[in-house]
Amino acid sequence: MSPFIKLAAQRRSVRRYQDRAVERQKIVSCLEAARLAPSACNGQPWRFRVFAEEFTRRELGRIAFSGIYRSNGFAARAPVLVVALVKAAGLLPRIAGKLQDKHYPLIDLGIACEHFVLQAVELGLGTCWLGWFNQRGVARLLGCSRGLRPAIILSLGYPAGNEAPSPPRLALEEIAGFDSAPYSSR
Repeated sequence: MSPFIKLAAQRRSVRRYQDRAVERQKIVSCLEAARLAPSACNGQPWRFRVFAEEFTRRELGRIAFSGIYRSNGFAARAPVLVVALVKAAGLLPRIAGKLQDKHYPLIDLGIACEHFVLQAVELGLGTCWLGWFNQRGVARLLGCSRGLRPAIILSLGYPAGNEAPSPPRLALEEIAGFDSAPYSSR
């Protein structure tokens, strides 16, 4: 098994964190990994806001995870919350997206966030992707302009341990086929 496959296999959604600060250099390393991600037309339609100070992190958690979003309230107890924002698509990705029925900035943001979380695993940190949060409230908190909106919140910290094992994954033969070979559509 290659080192990368081992790293990918270690990545899981962490919902309990140690009460321990994350070193700024580790956060910067994760952001640098995200910065290096590819994007359509090199648009780099992502921006990241890091909340590591207790007061600002708690305020973000209160706004993001209250009311109908409280099921993700565990994230407010993470030592770091990272808001991943998506910029409006440039002209070429916007036209291509209309023709292909795809929103390329969100795809690009997904790639950048995955770079972030894989770097976190390599550094001994845990993360959880959160898409269910009060986006309007977070946008107001951040003072987002019209062309920028919060899309994902990543919780980040040292795992507290005792995480449930990753759910079983489908076999490779069930998700991939070569050339015209059939595969299961299960």
